[in-house]
Amino acid sequence: MTTTLFPDARPACQAWLEVGAGHRLYFQTSGNPQGIPVVWLHGGPGSSSTAFHRRFLNPSKFWIIQFDQRGCGKSEPSGGIVTNQTHDLISDIERLREHLGLARWHVVGGSWGGTLALIYAQAHPNVVSRVLLRSPFLCTPLEIDNYMEHPPEACRDLWRLFKNQLPIAVGESMLACCYRVFCEEQDQSTQTRIARAWVTYESAMNLFPKAPSQSAQPPQPAKPSQTADTHTTADDELIARYRVHSHYLQHHCFVDGDVLAQPQTLRSLDLTIVHGEADALCPFKNSLTIERMAPQTRLIRVAGSGHDLSDKGILAATFAEIERWAAAS
Repeated sequence: MTTTLFPDARPACQAWLEVGAGHRLYFQTSGNPQGIPVVWLHGGPGSSSTAFHRRFLNPSKFWIIQFDQRGCGKSEPSGGIVTNQTHDLISDIERLREHLGLARWHVVGGSWGGTLALIYAQAHPNVVSRVLLRSPFLCTPLEIDNYMEHPPEACRDLWRLFKNQLPIAVGESMLACCYRVFCEEQDQSTQTRIARAWVTYESAMNLFPKAPSQSAQPPQPAKPSQTADTHTTADDELIARYRVHSHYLQHHCFVDGDVLAQPQTLRSLDLTIVHGEADALCPFKNSLTIERMAPQTRLIRVAGSGHDLSDKGILAATFAEIERWAAAS
């Protein structure tokens, strides 16, 4: 049975919120202003909010709040990494809630957005009604190392193509090289070439264990006919994305201690997780770790599915859990 998402609820409000240090967050609201307030935290680090995300929420029942994190999407400055750390993002989420005049809200976060949802809910449990995590990322060195250096065999050809674009110095890791190229140097031609190869590799990891052609929503790589000499606006967006991506991963996502530092707080939350068993980016054991620390967690295990939100199983489970929220409220 195919799950049909809701038609796109066009944003009723689009604005920017000044959060200090020269950063302006782009945010948008859609759906019913008198409905259940839900903030959707996008993944990455470095990605942005999308229309696809809000189609999981019934616009007649939910007030849908989305924003682009510092340096991401339409937020300014694009690709900005100064004063851009995880604790800044957590402060931004809370500042946005206060700006919108909300006493409480529901929180949805996938992948890196799941990281932020976990940290935010532990820091501000009294303003969180429910949390839905999709394929949460725990920022462990092993997760980052597997992504950058040890992908599954099915993704290794695209990983090698990505690696071959990197001007790796003697003794330098792939991640350290990416950080140098995107965050310390200004060679746009090299950045463009690497970003195009990186998004193609990342797409394969996102889609694993399925072939790229089997998904409707993979990140879109640059067209094969393009060369580094034909730079586009899309390339600028990719460079900004991977600048933020490199900045965070190189610094272990600026997580002080453990993402699950306050398990006693998590135990008081209405917490649901949807996770594919074959996820190559954020291993399923992440959700088992969360469940052990917070036994009340409702863990939806999706057999045969990976990381991709548009995967039939992941999509259906995520949609069903949000519909459960609507029915319970």
